[in-house]
Amino acid sequence: MARAYRWFLPLLTVSYLLLLFTVQKKFPFDQTPWTFPKKKATVLVHEHPDSNKIPAFPRESPFFGLSFQETYGLPCSDFAETGFNQVLEDWRDYMPEFQISLPKHEHVPNFYVQNISNVFLVGEKNDFKVGDELNARIEIREKNNLSRGGDYFIARLVYGKASLYPDGIPGKVTDHRNGTYSIQIPLLIPGQARLEVKLIVSLRGIAELIRCTSTRSYLGSKYVSVLETDEVVECNVDFNGTSLQSDDICDYSNPRNQEPWFCAKPASKNCSRITDTTFQHSHSNFYSNYDACNDDLIRAFGWNRTIPGSGMNVTVKPSKSELQEPLSVCKTESNGLDSIRPNGYVVNGSWHSRLCYNSITAGAQVKPCFENKDVYFLGDSTIRQFYYLAVNSLGLTSEGPNNGRVWQQPQTTGAPGNIRLYYRAHGPPLQNPGPPKSRPYMSDVLDEILPGDQEVVIVLNIGLHILYFEPSVLIHRLKGIRDAMLRLNQRRSNVRYIYRSHRVLSTLNSWLVYRYGVITRKIFRDVNNFFYFDLWDFSALWPLDDFHPKAFHVEKEALFLFSYICNGIQI
Repeated sequence: MARAYRWFLPLLTVSYLLLLFTVQKKFPFDQTPWTFPKKKATVLVHEHPDSNKIPAFPRESPFFGLSFQETYGLPCSDFAETGFNQVLEDWRDYMPEFQISLPKHEHVPNFYVQNISNVFLVGEKNDFKVGDELNARIEIREKNNLSRGGDYFIARLVYGKASLYPDGIPGKVTDHRNGTYSIQIPLLIPGQARLEVKLIVSLRGIAELIRCTSTRSYLGSKYVSVLETDEVVECNVDFNGTSLQSDDICDYSNPRNQEPWFCAKPASKNCSRITDTTFQHSHSNFYSNYDACNDDLIRAFGWNRTIPGSGMNVTVKPSKSELQEPLSVCKTESNGLDSIRPNGYVVNGSWHSRLCYNSITAGAQVKPCFENKDVYFLGDSTIRQFYYLAVNSLGLTSEGPNNGRVWQQPQTTGAPGNIRLYYRAHGPPLQNPGPPKSRPYMSDVLDEILPGDQEVVIVLNIGLHILYFEPSVLIHRLKGIRDAMLRLNQRRSNVRYIYRSHRVLSTLNSWLVYRYGVITRKIFRDVNNFFYFDLWDFSALWPLDDFHPKAFHVEKEALFLFSYICNGIQI
C-alpha cells in the first residue's frame, strides 16, 4: 500500500503540472481575453409582436405564445439569407478575482502538497447571546508556505441533531486571496449550536473544472439528431476546433436571437429538418482529442471535505433585546441583487427571510397571489418543480402533451379568478430527448407576449444543462434573454421577472454553478422589474447532492417564491 502511494503522488503531481500548463495556456492572464472564431450563420430580423397580432393559439392552449416553434429544427437556409458573426465573451471579465489566485501556481515547484487548514474563532469570546455575531477564520497553508486564495468553502451554524434539513444559520465566507478566509454568522437563534465548515472544491479542483469547460462542447457527451430523411447526425453548439469544415456542417441556429446550433452533414449532404434529438453520455465523434473533466483529480485535490476545527460547539443565550423590528411583506421592488448575507435562516424547518416577512406557510393560502395574473415558469426540470407545486397548491390539473418520454413539453392550467399558469422549457442544449419544438428559446417566448391589462409574472432559470460548456454559451444566451426583457418592458409595464438563483451543491461541479450565479447577477443588473430570487444561502444550509431538491425542500423554497409572486398581498 505504501509503495503504491509513493508511486501515486508523483503521478498526480505530473498530472497537475500538465493541468496547470493547459489552464495557463488556455487562460493567459497577462493577455487580453480571446474571442472564438464563429462560423457565419443566418439571421432574420424579428418583427416584435403588437396588439394587432392574432395569437396562433388561444390563451387556454398549452401552445399559446409558441408560434415560433414551427421554425425550430429547420435549417437556416429555408427561411433567411443574410448573415451574422457572433463575438463571444470571456467569462473572466465577470470574475476578475480569479486572475489573482490562479497565477500563484506558476512558481511553485511541487503542486501536490497536503493542505494544512484549520478554522478558528476570532477573539476569546465564548459567551454569546442573540444579536451577537460569530466571527471565525479559516487558515490554509501549504507545506511550502504558499499562501493563496480561491478555494470554495461553505459554513453554517447548525442547531439540534444531525439532519438533512437542520435548523440553523448559513455563514458568509469572504476570501481574502492570501490563504485566509473570514466567516461571519449573525446569531439569530438561541440554543446549542455547532459551527460546520466544508471545503467544497479546492483551487486546484477549480483549475481542472476551468480546463474541462474551456470548449464550446460538453466533453464526454454528444447530441444526436434524427432528420426528416431518417439520417442520424451529431449536433452541437459549435464545431470549431474539430476537423469539420464549413461545407461539412448544417446550420440550425435561431435567426431571431442568433443562438447557434449546428449538425454534421449526413451522407446525403442534405440539410433537412430535425425531427428528434437525444443526449448521450458517450464521446463525440469530433471532440475525441479533448479530455472530459477528471473527477478523480478533483477529489484528490480536496472536495466536500470537513476541515479541522469544524464542529466546535457554540452556546447562544437568549437576549432581552432579541425582538427585531417587524419586516414588511415580500415584494419584488428591490432587485434582490445586493441583499444582506446571510439573507435568512431556518427555525422549526421553515425558512425565515431577513429581507421581508414571508408569511405563506401552506400552499392552500396562495390563490389570491395568482389571481388576475399570467404566470410563466421558464426553464429546466428544476423550474418545472415549481410549476407543478403551484398547480397542486391551487388544486388544478395541468394540461398539455405528455407521452412519458418528452418531459419538457409545454403545459398550462387555469382557474376562476383569471388565473393562468404556463410551463415552457428552454432552448438547446437540453439533455432530455424530444423534437425541437419541445425546446422553445426563452427570448422567443418573451417576444410573443403581447401588450395587455393582465399582470404577467415570469419565473425563470437557466444554466444546469449548459454547465459543462465554455461560459460564453451561457453569457450569450442570458444577454439574449435580457434583450427580450427590455423589448417586453417597452410593450407593457405590468410585467415582472423573477430569476430563481442556482443552489449550493455538494457535488463535484458545484463551483461551476457558483460561477454561473456570479455571471447571471451582473448581466441582469440593469433590467427594470427584475428580481433575483436568491436561494444560495438557503441551500448553503441545506446543500443538495442532486440537481433536484426533494419534495420537502422544494416546497419550502416554493412557499418563499409565492410570497414574491404575491408582491405585497396580505395572506
